[in-house]
Amino acid sequence: MILVTGAAGILGRKIVEDLAAKGYDVRAQKRSTSKLIGLDHLLNNPNIDWVDCDIMDFMELEKIFEGVTHVVHCAAVVSFHQADKDAMFTVNVEGTKNVLAVSQKCDIEKLVHISSVAAIGRAPGNDVITEDTKWEDSRYNTNYAKSKHLGELEVMRAQEEGLKTVILNPSVILGPGDWDSSSMQIFRFMKEGSKFYPPGDVNYVDIRDISFAVSKMLFNDLQEERFILNGGKVPYKYLFGLIAKEFKKKEPSIRVTGVLLKFAYVVEFAKSLITGKRSVITKESILLSKMDFLFSNDKVREALKMEFTPLEESVKWTVAELEKN
Repeated sequence: MILVTGAAGILGRKIVEDLAAKGYDVRAQKRSTSKLIGLDHLLNNPNIDWVDCDIMDFMELEKIFEGVTHVVHCAAVVSFHQADKDAMFTVNVEGTKNVLAVSQKCDIEKLVHISSVAAIGRAPGNDVITEDTKWEDSRYNTNYAKSKHLGELEVMRAQEEGLKTVILNPSVILGPGDWDSSSMQIFRFMKEGSKFYPPGDVNYVDIRDISFAVSKMLFNDLQEERFILNGGKVPYKYLFGLIAKEFKKKEPSIRVTGVLLKFAYVVEFAKSLITGKRSVITKESILLSKMDFLFSNDKVREALKMEFTPLEESVKWTVAELEKN
């Protein structure tokens, strides 16, 4: 039995779907308040045991580990909003501690931890980042990045204590999900017909490639390793243009920099107050849009002999799935 935490999330649901399709028995953990949009085809799958559990509740967490041999830890809070800082450190650090502790107690055979490229050190002058790049304090480290870095330290500690683990570090995930979740906000922004695009470049990865890597890592001999999952890097303008075309919208034509970028932040914040929707543009997302790092995928390509899905195919598939559902 494979336990997948955060199974209702954009990545967790894809991993659950693919593992079940391969014939594995999967226990899918979600919160009782999780949104189930787009999950109809999975809720009645006989290979999937859906359970409501908060990973912050240690005793409840222990109960859902019965019969579990492998764990994929996806549950996390992803946000660039200052208001979510405490929630991120609670779930991404303390929640990870709980999952690791129960995994150790139950003698789990292997745990695959879904982290993020944000948890890897970034600093000016270091243009290509690998798994060996050391973490250092930097203005590029968001609250999300700090929480994921601390979560990784807990995984490494558990590994030293005997738990077999692998850490996967995906970049910006492209794939269908809830409109307000993580990278899906980019797709919402383009579907709404935005004319704006930020400066800088974006590293991306197809959600199907992450799921493939997870299924391979669960049952191979690799351990005590981290692997960057990144399909490539392109300018935001190119990514936004691809998404706009698939939605049959005009490509964004206004590059938002300097004062205009700050103005866009104010406008988005005001709109969020009126509509109740979370703002796509935050102070942290503005900072990230200016970055120009490339996350190297050489290590995982060599280890798993895998190739990554082309960006154009990822965008086309994602938009098609969103419109279908």
